[in-house]
Amino acid sequence: MADAVNKLGHRIGARGGRTRTAILDALRTLLAERHMGEIRIADLAQAAAISAPTFYTYFDTLDEALLALCEEVASDWQGLAHHLEADWSGGQGLTHARALIMDMLALWARHGAIIRVEQMMADRGAPAFVEARVSRLRRLHLALERRIAQAAHAGLHPEGYDPRLASYEVANIAESAAASFNLLKRADSDRAIIDTTAHILVRLITGR
Repeated sequence: MADAVNKLGHRIGARGGRTRTAILDALRTLLAERHMGEIRIADLAQAAAISAPTFYTYFDTLDEALLALCEEVASDWQGLAHHLEADWSGGQGLTHARALIMDMLALWARHGAIIRVEQMMADRGAPAFVEARVSRLRRLHLALERRIAQAAHAGLHPEGYDPRLASYEVANIAESAAASFNLLKRADSDRAIIDTTAHILVRLITGR
């Protein structure tokens, strides 16, 4: 839990922790059903089975509660980097790229509604959400940059292929495939989408 005390300065014990969790769970559910702009504190309080004043014991605004959810998503997102930190020699890169896509799909199934709002707010320039997005993607970007730089140093990427910028583009492709997976399924099989995306990632990362 990010805060050890509530807005009244009281330590958050077991009961307070359950209340805070209920608020965040309710917000997560509402985000899957409605646009962020359609959610009111009263709606959230009702969904969490608390009073509106109780909400303000833990959060000043809906945005603050949403940022708490973003922190949870960022924590889950960090594990994606281990796919880039594995051995990509031989034909193993494709195996790891597939695993990366599979894990990202699972994360989108769990957190997609939150990530979409995070992206929207970050695109609008809201500083806290810009930082939330950067925090969520930082480890993945760094792992991609290192892997791409290794290939560049080996002469496998063309001159002018910047590893840092490429890491952003590759992450965007993977995230876009996960975000649009259900739409893509209308025309292609799960296996085709995963394999095609994995091949694209391998080419962009390794130059092979």
